[in-house]
Amino acid sequence: MNILICPNSYKECADSSTISEILKQKFSCNPEFNLISKPLTDGGDGFLKVCKNIYNLKRKSALEITSYKDNLSKYSISYSRKDRRVFIETAKLIGFNRFNESNRNPSRINSSDLGIVLQKLVTLVDDHELEIDSVWIGVGGTATIDFGIGACSEFGLKLFDENNNLLEPVPNNFVNAVRLDFNFKKLPFGVYCIVDVETELLGNPGAVEIYGPQKGASSKDIQNIKNGISNLLSLIESDVNLSIPQKLNGAGGGLAAGLNIFLGAEIISAKQFIENEILKDIDFSKINFVISGEGKFDQQSLEGKATGVLVKICQENAIPLYLINGSTELTEINKLSDNLHFVNLIDFYSSIADAMLNFEEGLKRAAEIVVKQLIK
Repeated sequence: MNILICPNSYKECADSSTISEILKQKFSCNPEFNLISKPLTDGGDGFLKVCKNIYNLKRKSALEITSYKDNLSKYSISYSRKDRRVFIETAKLIGFNRFNESNRNPSRINSSDLGIVLQKLVTLVDDHELEIDSVWIGVGGTATIDFGIGACSEFGLKLFDENNNLLEPVPNNFVNAVRLDFNFKKLPFGVYCIVDVETELLGNPGAVEIYGPQKGASSKDIQNIKNGISNLLSLIESDVNLSIPQKLNGAGGGLAAGLNIFLGAEIISAKQFIENEILKDIDFSKINFVISGEGKFDQQSLEGKATGVLVKICQENAIPLYLINGSTELTEINKLSDNLHFVNLIDFYSSIADAMLNFEEGLKRAAEIVVKQLIK
């Protein structure tokens, strides 16, 4: 019996690789189970660890960066010498853990740290210290909603107000910009952004409204950020000769969209990355069951995130899929395919906080329930 174990990360609990190991231990008790472990990532938390496993990456020496508000930090990149690829996880670089609590407001912070790292990679290439053909960025889990302006400011992007004063490239200032200046040569390597959502940045509602509150944005902040990005879009059309895609991807607070416009980055969906990279060697015609799950499975999970991609794959191949989630929050769960089965950790505990605190025990209990169903 071939069983594919491929969970996504449980946010604020553990990454997908850790979850996969816990589940694998519980399922290995039955000799009839042939276990195949493929932890998932959709570009968010755990992206780097999954990529290290897929490509057998080497950790490069830490790059020193002057982090936001001038705090000197170190950030390690992962590098594949075989195909000269660098991997970066934005959740580690510009996620909540990178900002002091007093600064955790998406109106006042930006993605400049990512730009600093990219600029240092350019220097390493120019100085012949590292050969790089491409940089793969897992875009997700960011604390920012700055349309990538902070990152691009490290490559010369400048905003000016009506008095020709240079503006700090943070979302609070976007509505005050009347001129945009950008003149940058092509990067010496390709940039590929793996995105965890397909939601439009400025939809109605868009990614700013949907994910903004999770990042600490108030309703006033959200409207101001949307107005500011709309203002910048008009300046891009009038001040610089760059094309704007019809649909702006909302992943990472518009980070991927901004890198696409200003630095020529290519946007790759989680579906493409999972199918073409993580699961490329899996023959689903030989898989009997799939075990997956994430912290909270909801409507957003079905809109481009890793578990949602797996739901579609299993539906297309008529494979029973067991989702072990922290919680499942779908209003129309009965409309999903009959091949889906849910086990929720929250059912074992009195609160979400308890379920998160005891997630390892909960995973083991959930796995025992699934094992019993598989051997019926």
